[in-house]
Amino acid sequence: MQELVGRLTALDPEASESLKVISYFDALVDGHASIEVLLRGAAVLSGQAAGCDAHGVVLRVAANGVLQRAQDPGAPDPAQAPWPSHPVAHDGRVWIERSGPAHANDEMILERLALAVAIVLDRTPAGAARRALETVIDAGTPPTERLEAARRLSLDAGTSYRVVAAPAAGEVGPTAPVTPSVVVETPFGRVRVGVAQDHAGSVGPVGIGLARRPEALDESWASALVALRLTDEREPVVRADDLGILLALADAADGDSADDPDLTALRTLLGAHPAALPLLESLAVSESVRAVALDLGFHHSTVQAHLAYYGDRLGFDLRTPRGRVRLSLALSVLRLTTRRFD
Repeated sequence: MQELVGRLTALDPEASESLKVISYFDALVDGHASIEVLLRGAAVLSGQAAGCDAHGVVLRVAANGVLQRAQDPGAPDPAQAPWPSHPVAHDGRVWIERSGPAHANDEMILERLALAVAIVLDRTPAGAARRALETVIDAGTPPTERLEAARRLSLDAGTSYRVVAAPAAGEVGPTAPVTPSVVVETPFGRVRVGVAQDHAGSVGPVGIGLARRPEALDESWASALVALRLTDEREPVVRADDLGILLALADAADGDSADDPDLTALRTLLGAHPAALPLLESLAVSESVRAVALDLGFHHSTVQAHLAYYGDRLGFDLRTPRGRVRLSLALSVLRLTTRRFD
């Protein structure tokens, strides 16, 4: 590496500096440096303070090498500053506190710092537990490997557990999970996942999967994700146990639901009348038109007129039991196809 750096220095000084950054952080990782040491290295290389926010712990090393924690007086809030930053695996990030134009190697320093921090975190017991959790919920992993990962998480082979899913920025619920949580990438955004025996007292948005033995927690994860996608302001906590055939409907929605006439009509209606959504959602969960009027604070005759108008545009009568079923299914598919998590 040193010989390569020497040759590149003569040919391309900027490239040689990038290689020096790579070799610098590689040496720190090989030496099992702590996150604090990694941040000091980034501060030295950039000439600016460097910070890391991972697993709820915020560390910052000033340009003079002094460590500062988030709770220390005068510590800046990284979320409020537009500093150059780079994401770290498992829902963290690192940054350099440079206010002016970025320097040539800032991006490389941040990239290698983020990679080094992720390696350090993975070496901890908590990091090993997160990897085991990712294995347990992975349907593409052989059952024997999932069972071994469950053993590393101290999950009892004869006990049923539930996967609990929440948006990445949220929590999996006040009930302490029996595993650490991990943020996973899904087609619908980043989702935080944990495994628990009891989901009592969960605060949404949260999706609670079916109870399964450790070797089948991939099924619980799939159902928890569907449940999370069906949460809304009216129902922030959704249990997969309560979904029934909607779990199968989710598979259809993830296939090709674009040509469904009810869904197309619903999208057209809401595009022209977005204010119709609260009334339609209330109708889907209420026992009667009078209950909808009471829920929304409308007069009964006003709700009747709206339902007649909306029903004409949807192509079916919303005041009949069959029409309400069609509406409920169309609203569920709409939520499944549009819900995304940051």
